[in-house]
Amino acid sequence: MSRKGGFLSKKFNPEYNISLNPSAPMSGRKHSDESKQRMSDAAKKMDNSGRYKPGQPKTEGSGRPSQQIEVTDIKNNTTTSYNSMSEAARALNILRISIVMYFRQNQQKPYKGRYIFKKL
Repeated sequence: MSRKGGFLSKKFNPEYNISLNPSAPMSGRKHSDESKQRMSDAAKKMDNSGRYKPGQPKTEGSGRPSQQIEVTDIKNNTTTSYNSMSEAARALNILRISIVMYFRQNQQKPYKGRYIFKKL
């Protein structure tokens, strides 16, 4: 029961460019060279001055300031200062989030029964 210009013909041949698969609208399609060039030209005109681009050095002062910490190793009875939690984590071969969680949870016991962290 197909009527020309009626409801059924519009359902199967929509007036607009509607994707058959909404979760992957470009599935099975390719941009034309002309479309690619237009997208490239538009991207070049955009102001991306604050955006980090790979291969460029990060600007001074970007991100959060480092939190200096002091690590006491109760097994060896030594204390070492580090410029950041990341630096301490690398030196101790542990995850940075472990140190963050130590402070966040106000730990009183030594981490792994060995390390005591203190913010400077």
